[in-house]
Amino acid sequence: MHGAWVLLILLEEGFALAQKTRELQNVDDTSKNNGQCGTWIRNSNGGLFTSPNYPNTYPPNRECVYILEARPRLRIQLAFDKTYYIEPSFECRFDHIEVRDGPFGFSPLINRFCGPKSPGVVTSTGRFMWIKFTSDEELEGLGFRIKYAFIADPDFHLHVGGLLNPIPDCQFEISGSDGIIRSSQVEEAQKIKTGDALDCIWTVRGPPKSKIYLRFMEYQMEHSNECKKNFVAVYDGSSAIENLKAKFCSTVASDVMLENGVGVVRMWADENSRLSRFRMLFTSFVDPPCSSNTFFCHSNMCINNSLVCNGIQNCVYPWDENHCKEKRGKGLFHQITKTHGTVIGVSTGVVLVLFIISILVQMKQPRKKVVARRPVFNKSG
Repeated sequence: MHGAWVLLILLEEGFALAQKTRELQNVDDTSKNNGQCGTWIRNSNGGLFTSPNYPNTYPPNRECVYILEARPRLRIQLAFDKTYYIEPSFECRFDHIEVRDGPFGFSPLINRFCGPKSPGVVTSTGRFMWIKFTSDEELEGLGFRIKYAFIADPDFHLHVGGLLNPIPDCQFEISGSDGIIRSSQVEEAQKIKTGDALDCIWTVRGPPKSKIYLRFMEYQMEHSNECKKNFVAVYDGSSAIENLKAKFCSTVASDVMLENGVGVVRMWADENSRLSRFRMLFTSFVDPPCSSNTFFCHSNMCINNSLVCNGIQNCVYPWDENHCKEKRGKGLFHQITKTHGTVIGVSTGVVLVLFIISILVQMKQPRKKVVARRPVFNKSG
């Protein structure tokens, strides 16, 4: 009996050890591939992540991003270890760890941390957290170790019938040589319910080694010059706040030239600004000299030849659409579109029907009697 009890204890310890080993092996694939962003261990109850080389000094010129997601009705709680040191600086402008309350680089900032004192415990207000660690080229420190756990959301309430509060997921992906970004996609895809605030992002990806040119074709903010109520923001390369290229909330929006092949467009409109809208053309381009399959825009842009004479101005100035009549002039029948042909056919049919009706009307009218008079001849004649 005693031997059986010892065997049971050994089995339990072996199971616990195996479970711990599996948890330690559950490292994020991104961290594995990067090899410079420290350890990231995750399991159903939470996990931990560290600065690179922790507990040794972290390396210079590193940028590590962690995005944490909890299940609905839960929040995220970070617990910093006391063994902590990040190069101190005014407003943490150099080495720092940045924590945001949401899944994006433009989500509300909770705080930036640096220096010798551990931040302690940090808690989100929702089910997402965006965390970035940055080090510059000099004066490295020990770094950090953070444990995170999922805790109950005290502000969670059930709707009538016990349905969960919906988690908004208003994201769109678009790529290619050109394309249209438009706010009307939100209603068409039913991403946001009527009466809710709108917070959506469009990620634009051009071909490799390309840049992106953005031009507004339509733009209207319901509450002009009130950026807290509605705006359109453009990011160059990623959604990180430092990559903000332009932000529009007034009556006019200008063109934007991005230096990267990835751009992020974000639209925010509160519950009272849902009539705000925009439509934007994006065009991928490369710097001169232009290759044989590209067209020179005379504005330091080389666009794909397929965009020339497509009826849309893809260049900054309309060089790509200026000399298109000669290319399209292949005779009268080639210039007649399907719409024009339909209009001409209908018009011809109407005229023919009216002509037939007029003939029938004339045939039914009574004819005038013609009195034939015989010539009168006298005897002498």
